[in-house]
Amino acid sequence: MRLRHLLVIGALMAVVAPATASASLTSTQKKAIQKVGSDSYIYGYGPVYMQRNVTRFPANMVVNVQYLATEMTRTVVKPNSDTLYSIIILNVGTDPVIVHAPSSGSRYFSFELLDGHTNVFGYIGTRATGNSGGDYAIVGPNWNASTTPLGKSVKGIIRSHTPCVWVVGRTLVDSEADLPAAVAIQDQITAQKNSKVGAGEYLPNFNLTTPNNALGTPADMVPNAAYFKEFGTVMAGQPPIAADSKTITAIAKYGVGPGLDPNKTQSAAVMAELVKGAKAGQAKIDVGIEAQRKASAKKNNGWILFDHVGDYGTDYLTRAIIAQIGVGANKPVESIYPGTTHDYAGKVLNCGAGHVYKIHFNAGQTPPVDGFWSVSMYADDQFFIANPINRFAIGDRTPGLTRNSDGSLDIWVSKGQPSAARRGIKNWLPAPATTFTLVMRAYIPRASILNGTWKYPKITKVV
Repeated sequence: MRLRHLLVIGALMAVVAPATASASLTSTQKKAIQKVGSDSYIYGYGPVYMQRNVTRFPANMVVNVQYLATEMTRTVVKPNSDTLYSIIILNVGTDPVIVHAPSSGSRYFSFELLDGHTNVFGYIGTRATGNSGGDYAIVGPNWNASTTPLGKSVKGIIRSHTPCVWVVGRTLVDSEADLPAAVAIQDQITAQKNSKVGAGEYLPNFNLTTPNNALGTPADMVPNAAYFKEFGTVMAGQPPIAADSKTITAIAKYGVGPGLDPNKTQSAAVMAELVKGAKAGQAKIDVGIEAQRKASAKKNNGWILFDHVGDYGTDYLTRAIIAQIGVGANKPVESIYPGTTHDYAGKVLNCGAGHVYKIHFNAGQTPPVDGFWSVSMYADDQFFIANPINRFAIGDRTPGLTRNSDGSLDIWVSKGQPSAARRGIKNWLPAPATTFTLVMRAYIPRASILNGTWKYPKITKVV
């Protein structure tokens, strides 16, 4: 009886357990498994990397960064010196949150709202709702006004696709002298769980007034077996939307998906093919990035701009690409971030050996925006560079910026201070004596930028 019992168990295991030797997998099976590995890696890249980012911040707290970024700021790559950030990490799965946007007068302010899959699902602020401020409710995918009525009147209700919401606030700041006024705007930001409205309780505020890099940076994505376990855990907490059902059904065949861990249910042979697929998925992301770089550089005088940021639908490859190069980026209608490491001739930017570059805007051709624009300088590690005038970006709010007699504008990029004929420090963006990256920011871009008719400035080496 005991032997017979063992035979029955063995028969059942043969049905539910995959093969344990790679030789038992046909080439067709291997190809199918690798496709699952690739598809799930590309699909999950955004949600997994998003989770790695948000877990660096305290949840259910308003975190205000109340100092200007410098070369000492190392929390996120490519920091900017144009805005102060406010970060709020929320879970609206069962309890809506009411956020209060400040009244900002003529100052640019925005709340960018991202769901747990990195989709930008809404905005509050200057462009989207105006500068008068007010209360707005952020609700989860299953929120029902009848069963969970809001505790106070709000100007708008914005629904997230996932329980996790990342609120990124940006408050314009012009200079060190303008910092107190910008901080005063930030201090008006509040957030309140709907269930706590009656008790008058608010989420605590935490203000960072000096550079603090304790948050660190999220771990890089690695296409290995551990990824699939992390993917299952993340997707269980931030469930797929209806449009994702086809992909979720397809990858579940090999134990991959929300709440699943194929490391526990699949053979070593299957796991090996899943990892091969994940590596192929990472290669597709890398190829996609390079393809967009080349196409954009050719079209935009060497500047690189990625399309469809923040609004992905089922375009999971683009979602993964943007997560890899700049998770949390705004939709183009709010701001764009063209960047480059090359001049107009296609040569690598390098201010070693005394090289000098000129960024030239024709008359009337500075970035057409209803917000503001700037050009920032970064070292190869994508952080700011110490310089003698503490200038990390130059743009429409730079004091003393001087145009040429014909109305055109030249920005001089060099290690040493430009000559008087080149406006001295007025139009100078200090650079290191090595290679570097330039990033342009254009907030609330006008139609000519969005439709591609505005021409990007040429960067030419003059020395």
